[in-house]
Amino acid sequence: MLISLIIPVYNRPQETEELLATLACQTRRDFEVVIVEDGSAPELSSAPVAERYADRLNILYVAQPNGGPAAARNTGARAAHGDFFIITDSDCLMPPDYFANAYAEIERNNIDFFGGPDNAAADFSPLQKAVSYSMTSFFTTGGIRGSKHSVDKFSPRSFNLGISRRLYEEVGGFSDMRIGEDIDFSMRVMATGAKAWFLPDVSVCHKRRTSMRLFFKQVFIFGTARVNLNMRHPQSQRLVFILPSLFAVGSIAFAIAAACVSPLMLIPVAAVILLWALSNSGTLFGAFLLLFVAIYGPWWFSVPFGALILLWFTDSAVRNKSLYIGWLSIWTSFIQLYGYGLGFLYGTWLRRILHKDEPYTYKVTRFFSTKTR
Repeated sequence: MLISLIIPVYNRPQETEELLATLACQTRRDFEVVIVEDGSAPELSSAPVAERYADRLNILYVAQPNGGPAAARNTGARAAHGDFFIITDSDCLMPPDYFANAYAEIERNNIDFFGGPDNAAADFSPLQKAVSYSMTSFFTTGGIRGSKHSVDKFSPRSFNLGISRRLYEEVGGFSDMRIGEDIDFSMRVMATGAKAWFLPDVSVCHKRRTSMRLFFKQVFIFGTARVNLNMRHPQSQRLVFILPSLFAVGSIAFAIAAACVSPLMLIPVAAVILLWALSNSGTLFGAFLLLFVAIYGPWWFSVPFGALILLWFTDSAVRNKSLYIGWLSIWTSFIQLYGYGLGFLYGTWLRRILHKDEPYTYKVTRFFSTKTR
């Protein structure tokens, strides 16, 4: 059996270089690397990177006009020589034993379809580790992105997804979905009766986003995409996907009610806006903000929010062995819930109320590309 690793890239030669460096250190080397350049700008092409690693890795470099990650993965699958495909993102890194573990699990259990977790590497920045916590914690996402303890049925994601060529071709590859295409793909695969294996030892390190604003953009788009997924796959609708919207609307209503009781609560609202404008949450100013709410906020507002904040802080600080990362995780967890929740409401408004078609919702990515950097 030969595994082909398919990597769509778009304007990210530095990330491609970092990923290939980890692939060159694998303890098992009998795999193919298929890099699909998805219409990148010439000056941001990964072709020179692929050439530098051509003597250390079995690399196949393919270029196509920009068509999105789904189209790039399909192009990579058509060009690949392997019997089994593993799909990852360019912003991931592979631990040295990734392919040794993957081959062992696939061959021992005769696996056709699997997903693995994504973690934070030891050298990731504190913010990246906080974002990783907010995206994977049971207390923020319910563990649905890759955990044995998920509140919903496990669905492999494109940052770490494996599938046999036979099964890939049976479902026709990825669909024309621009956002949420990996979840759509997993649901179509599982609809054939295939089992989605979760392999905890076949993990990647996912760099994720490097600023609060880019993280908000990401989760907002995920929330919008979930509405499209629910409409394509009505059987996939779950309460867990609505909870962030309920949290966002409920907490905003809570804050308005608290401000009516204590007008001084308008000060932390202004402070949050200022923090967002400065894109800075790791300051003493943020600590004073929380202290202000604790002192001047009504108890029925301060107590539940304080308990939630303490839960996130403690869980993340223990997991990451860092009080600072625990502190940052408070902010990234709020962004995770608000971003996804508001994105879900936005998608619901466009699709369910205004009856716009699915491609219309993709315009949000162009808006964020200029407003969040």
